[in-house]
Amino acid sequence: MLPDMDALEASLLNTSGTVKLDVRFRTLFTLKGIAALSEEKRLRVIDIISRALNDDSALLKHELAYVLGQIKDTRALPRLEEVLSDEKEHAMVRHEAAEAMGAISSPSALPVLQKYLHDDDISIRETCHLAIHKIELDNSEAGRREQALRELREKEHGDALSAARAAAAPIDPAPATVRVAGTKDTDQNVYTLENVPKFREALLDRSLSLFERYRAMFALRNTVQQGGEAAQSPAIQALIEALCDDSALFKHEICFVFGELCHPASIQAMARVLNDDREHEMVRHEAAEALGAILEEGCEPNESESDKVIQILRRFAFDESAPRVVRESCVVALDEIAYNQDPTQFQRVE
Repeated sequence: MLPDMDALEASLLNTSGTVKLDVRFRTLFTLKGIAALSEEKRLRVIDIISRALNDDSALLKHELAYVLGQIKDTRALPRLEEVLSDEKEHAMVRHEAAEAMGAISSPSALPVLQKYLHDDDISIRETCHLAIHKIELDNSEAGRREQALRELREKEHGDALSAARAAAAPIDPAPATVRVAGTKDTDQNVYTLENVPKFREALLDRSLSLFERYRAMFALRNTVQQGGEAAQSPAIQALIEALCDDSALFKHEICFVFGELCHPASIQAMARVLNDDREHEMVRHEAAEALGAILEEGCEPNESESDKVIQILRRFAFDESAPRVVRESCVVALDEIAYNQDPTQFQRVE
């Protein structure tokens, strides 16, 4: 039986004023799952999320914008354009709105994105650059060929479980690299140990466009997931190396990838980022979420590492000198860990 939509709306909008932030996050992802069930429900979900974007929490609003992009419906574009165009809005929220427009991938969004290629905030400029390149690639013949190649590889080399995982996977701000020089068969899996050095080289090459470096980033993520156990450590280390980059946007996406991977080998790097008060808040926020994800998803770091994760999250959850988005990210991560370790709770619909 599906949850009551009116109750979900009241929860996400916090009409009572008493709904905790982690509960609102779970509500949001429940709504995301419901949006896939029918046209009527998708429209209702878009409306609820669009109204929730009036909240005062930048952390929640950035997640709301993210989900609107993942729903991939052009009817969300006007609200996302409003958010991007509001120069008084938190940069992290505006960035996520631009990225969501790229996820929806409609050419109709290009004029607005092009307008903000010259925004005062570099993270907005870089995000618009990525979104424009993604939309142009997705809607080109080359992009359609790449999509066909991805589908062919999934069909030839995947099982039912991996196919289901691919269908539920988030829409990336740039598609992973799909072709590597020297690969003999077009349908051959390129996410292997032998290609890690090539992906690493592109990831760290600052002469390449940000879009191409993002593609290498997601190729390394895919290698961790698909390349076998021997490929995991070198691929993760390559991603860690890129955390010395100058672009906060680039580094925040690496932290997001570590949150997707939930691999214990990233704990030290994510803890170092979160501890660094010189680091941009959007990077620290993603590091906090990545640390939470490792424990939330039931991964198995050793006991001392688990304790370290909890301690650092607790430290910054109540550190009034830390940016609000960092504090709230830590609070949500701790609450989600507690929720998911409670056997009496149902898991959210995604």
